[in-house]
Amino acid sequence: MYIRKHLVRKFVIVVAIWSLISILPLSCYAQNYEQKYFFVKGKNTYRLTVSVTPSLYEYYNQKEHPLSQTQLAGYVTPYSLALIAEDIRSVFTGEEEFINAVLMLVHQITYRVIDEAKYPVETLVVNEGDCDLLSFIAASLIKSQNMEVILLLYEQESHMNIGINLPSPPKDARTEISYIENEGVRYYIAECTGNNWQNGWRIGECPPELEGSQVTVISLDGYEQSAPGQVSSSFGNPETSTISLGISSNIILEGSDVVLSGQVSVSNPSGLVTLYISTQNNWIAIGNKSLDSIGRYEFLWNTRSGGYYSVKASWPGNEIYAGADSTIVSIFIIPKFIILIGGGLFTVIIIYVVLRLKNKKMQDNELYELPENY
Repeated sequence: MYIRKHLVRKFVIVVAIWSLISILPLSCYAQNYEQKYFFVKGKNTYRLTVSVTPSLYEYYNQKEHPLSQTQLAGYVTPYSLALIAEDIRSVFTGEEEFINAVLMLVHQITYRVIDEAKYPVETLVVNEGDCDLLSFIAASLIKSQNMEVILLLYEQESHMNIGINLPSPPKDARTEISYIENEGVRYYIAECTGNNWQNGWRIGECPPELEGSQVTVISLDGYEQSAPGQVSSSFGNPETSTISLGISSNIILEGSDVVLSGQVSVSNPSGLVTLYISTQNNWIAIGNKSLDSIGRYEFLWNTRSGGYYSVKASWPGNEIYAGADSTIVSIFIIPKFIILIGGGLFTVIIIYVVLRLKNKKMQDNELYELPENY
C-alpha cells in the first residue's frame, strides 16, 4: 500500500512542477544566420542579404545525409531556396544571365573540402563547401525557376558540376562552348567552384582539366519536392521581425486538441508559419498555417502520444523582413495509461479506505458489546 501512495504522490509532484515550468519560455528569440552576396550587372553592383532561421537549419541538419550516388539528387532543394532565386531573377531576367548570376553567388562561398554531403541550407549557414555542395546550391536555385538542370559527376577527378538546358547556346561564354548530350537533350556545362566571383566561370565554359573527361549524369528525378520553410533574401537591408507563440494549455490529455496561435510583427504580412515540435531536441515540422491580414495564425494540433514536448513557430520572412523563430514553449501531454493507472490506484485507495472504515466500525461495535457479554 505504501508503494501505491508513493507512486501517486510522485505523479502529483511531477505534474505540479511541470505546470510551473511550462508556463515559462525555454529560450529567447534565436538569431537568424545571415550571409551577404554581391552581383554585378553592367556598372551596377547589388548586395543580396540571405537569412536562414534556426528552425530551418535544424530541420536540414537533423535529416539523414546519405552518400549513395543514387540519392544525391535529394540534396537539391528548390523550394527552400526559391525566394533567393526570385530575388536574383528580378534583376537578372534572362535565363543565361540568371544562371551566370547564380554562379556569381556560389563562387563567393569559400571552397573547403568537406567529406560528408550537406544540404544547401546547411552550406549557406557556414558559407563554405566543396564542388558537390556548391553544385547542390546552384542546381536548387536554377531548378526553382523551372529550368532543366542535371548534376554531372566526374568520378576519376572526384569532381562535380552541373549542366543546364538552354533554348540556344550561351552568348556570354568566353571560351569554346562546352556541353554534353543526354537522352537527346543538350546540357551546357556550368562550373560552380572558383573564388573569382566577378570574372569566374560562366555557363558554357568548362575547366580545361575536365575537357574530355568521363562524366556520369545524375538526373534530378529524386529532388526534394517540399520543405517546412524557406530561406528569405533581400537586396536591401532586411528589417527584423518577431513571431509570438501561445498555447491553449500546457498540460493536456493524450489525444486531445491544443491550439497553437500567435502573430508575426510586420506590416503587410503574408506567407506561411511553420509549427515544430521536439522531444529531446529532435525537431519535427507538424504543419503550416497561413497568416491573416494582420499577421495572426492559429493551428490546431491533435496530440497523439504522451510525453514532454517543446513547441516553436517559424516565419521565413520576405523581401522586406528577415524571418524569425518564436520562443520555445513546453507542453506536457499526459499519456492515457497514466490516467488509467492513476484511476486504478485511486479506486484501490477508495476501496482500501472504505474497508478500513468498515472494519473499524465492526471493531467499535464489538468493543461496545463486550461488557454485556463479559
